[in-house]
Amino acid sequence: MRLSISFLLSVAASALAYSVTSPNGSQGWTNQGAQFLSWTRVNTDRLNFTAVLTNQNRALLPTDQVLAALVDGTLPNTTVNPPSGGWPTPGGGYRVNLVQDATDLNTILAQSPEFNITQPNSTSSSTATGTSTGTTLVIPATASAAPSDTVSTPQNAGMPAFEGQLALIPLFSILAFFLA
Repeated sequence: MRLSISFLLSVAASALAYSVTSPNGSQGWTNQGAQFLSWTRVNTDRLNFTAVLTNQNRALLPTDQVLAALVDGTLPNTTVNPPSGGWPTPGGGYRVNLVQDATDLNTILAQSPEFNITQPNSTSSSTATGTSTGTTLVIPATASAAPSDTVSTPQNAGMPAFEGQLALIPLFSILAFFLA
């Protein structure tokens, strides 16, 4: 009985540790510029981590690449710049590992789902000035800005996905019922 409770507690603790929410299978990265990395954590997690890009397909990524060291884990997200040699070849099977530190890449705190790195969509060139506020202003290349132009805001901008952790609540409730 004690073994079952210990096992249950260890599973519960690991389910609530660092979790990478972006990139993921539906929201990958491009091979140009800085990329968005987000995660969730609990208060007992380390205060910082190192972000590492990896791929089991060594033809796409010959060696794991450290993207950022000493990332402040208490923040919900950051942007990571390309590795020293630039972003790797576009393709699938990439993952971001959150590891203990840059000298211990094998102590994985969390791992993203597999995602794709793609080339960015080609767009017509235009010049714009201003400050980004998290919204996107779409102006057709052949038109000038007018009050009727489209302004869009992502539905879940900046909100981490908690579906996986929320799905565990009923499971743990059932296990607690049977153990009681």
